[in-house]
Amino acid sequence: MNKISPDDYLLANEMQLIFDKQLNFEPVRGNLKQWKGYVGTIEGTEIPIFANIYIQDGFPEVPPFADITPKVNHPNVEDDGTLSLRILAEWRSDIHIFQVIEDIKNLFTNVPAKPYKTKVKKHKREERISGLTIAKIPIKELPQVSLATTSRHMVAEKQTLDDSIVEHQSEIEKISREIEKERESLLKKGGIETKTKELAISREEDLQAEFVAIQDTLEVVQEKFEDGDMTNIEYLKLHKRYTKKGFKAEKQLNQVKTRSSGDMTKEDELIMDLEADLFASIATLNTLIQGYEDNEIEQIAYRKQLKSLIRDIFKTRMRLEKIGFSLEAFLNREGLENKYPKGIKQLKIAEGIETEDTVSIPFDTLKKMPTKTADFVASAIELIDLTRLKSVARADLLLADIDEMLHILKTFPSIPKDHWAIDDMNSWKAIISKYNPQEVIKEEDCEKLEFQAARWLNDFRRLLKEL
Repeated sequence: MNKISPDDYLLANEMQLIFDKQLNFEPVRGNLKQWKGYVGTIEGTEIPIFANIYIQDGFPEVPPFADITPKVNHPNVEDDGTLSLRILAEWRSDIHIFQVIEDIKNLFTNVPAKPYKTKVKKHKREERISGLTIAKIPIKELPQVSLATTSRHMVAEKQTLDDSIVEHQSEIEKISREIEKERESLLKKGGIETKTKELAISREEDLQAEFVAIQDTLEVVQEKFEDGDMTNIEYLKLHKRYTKKGFKAEKQLNQVKTRSSGDMTKEDELIMDLEADLFASIATLNTLIQGYEDNEIEQIAYRKQLKSLIRDIFKTRMRLEKIGFSLEAFLNREGLENKYPKGIKQLKIAEGIETEDTVSIPFDTLKKMPTKTADFVASAIELIDLTRLKSVARADLLLADIDEMLHILKTFPSIPKDHWAIDDMNSWKAIISKYNPQEVIKEEDCEKLEFQAARWLNDFRRLLKEL
């Protein structure tokens, strides 16, 4: 048998992994250093998008680079078609080409490309969620191929290419079989079970690729929101969805690294899913509050998402409580106090963690009325935020929150109709009603109402505790 060079071995191994794990990708003209394949369609059309991946000299230490055809509008595609990807910017020598392909496919699935048109993009890559700086990948100049050929020449060239591909495929398969025999022989001599080892490596590589793809998607979502291509609601929903996926992928990756099989029981999977949901709710709550304070998220979206997130937190807490969950331990383990300080501050109010100015709500009490409890807490938090920020404390917004809190108190079990908070809220309604609906109330009234809203919330917790 002919001696196989290290480069041939490497490229053949990459080829085998691509054929095993990815569809619709083939070497261009039998060249194992250039791969081309289908990765999606342009949004609203059936026009296919193809990616080209170029393996440079020095691979795997030197990263490949990629471009796409035809021209599209996409946050990760430059005007010349070059793709900017986290997996390439943060390249490691243990990453494989099939993982790059998977990352590209996930990118165009999660954030569809739009038809190409001239567009001035905002340069905010340095300010994305993860703070990632996209590294400049060294790219070799490729020879330009002339398209000025006649139809007859094109047909002849296609036939030549087809024949060449068949010939190279046969040679590749032969080399691959020889490589596989040598690898199995070496592994056997080393006392390693081939199938078990390959499965473990494959699972870890797949999870690593998935995690990187999710982080990349989060950055794309952030940029689309900053460019005005996405509404507040869409952005926050996608932020939560992919934050949850990223949490699970990272935990599963750690499981594979620390266990021989990476298998989890059904109970472990349930706990992981619930913790991922709680983690994502906290992260998105943090983003929501920050965006609201920076005037990037509108009032309507803020109110809607605040209620939705607090409801999610309450429901997740109830399910976790049943299996001995400790919120404090979870917060410490994940370091959430430092990661999402604004989200944690609101979480402690929503969760009822006892602090200097809040009273803890027992779980048995909370589960009696989870939806109304969540809605009251959400309205109180919004009322406190409006009055704390002052500049957005419009009369109509304040009245909407007070009306909802009043309705909940009047219909909540065991709360007397003559309770002091009900009378106090009615008094504040009378004060605020004197303003025009769109008018921002006086700073003095803001400070007084913020204090009262905190009292109403704290008293509501005390009432819950007594139920």
